[in-house]
Amino acid sequence: MTPNNGVHSTKVNHTKAHRKLITAIIALFAFTFVLFGFSGVTSPAFAGPGGTYTTGWVTRFNVSDGVEATQWYQEKLEMIVNKENSAFPYYVQLFYPELPETQIGLSQSQPVQSGKATATIAVNDIKRAVDYLDYQGVKVGPLCNAGDGYTVLAFFCDPDGNNLALREDGFPNKLPPCESPVCNNCDY
Repeated sequence: MTPNNGVHSTKVNHTKAHRKLITAIIALFAFTFVLFGFSGVTSPAFAGPGGTYTTGWVTRFNVSDGVEATQWYQEKLEMIVNKENSAFPYYVQLFYPELPETQIGLSQSQPVQSGKATATIAVNDIKRAVDYLDYQGVKVGPLCNAGDGYTVLAFFCDPDGNNLALREDGFPNKLPPCESPVCNNCDY
């Protein structure tokens, strides 16, 4: 057997080297893309104003009594106090351990009530969540269609009349359309 030192062998080696080079370039591009990202293409959920990145979200409510409000959110909604970002009882942030970047801030100040803003808690089983709040003594409005036939909401109020809602996506329904929250008079 004679070694294959001809033109064909050189062409095969050149093709293999070319493939390795292309593979290396693609790998380098993919690594760079993942490491540095491209603005507007990667992680759109983290895009913030001025090219910054968001590190979380806090919905703030005014409450009349920081101690009572904190206790209500802990007991009824099973939220945990963020001790790092709280000045108890004047300002308290609460969160769910599974979603520490999404928080509710309670500011002991006047006037209370959030007006038309609604903090919405997305859940995977809205009926079970409504039953739990009902068991906790929280009056929850009827399930309603958020407009697309696949999103369901149920509104409720905290003791200071702030609007809250439960939400479940992917819930095919023919429920009546949702009306505006009415926490300002807590008619639920």
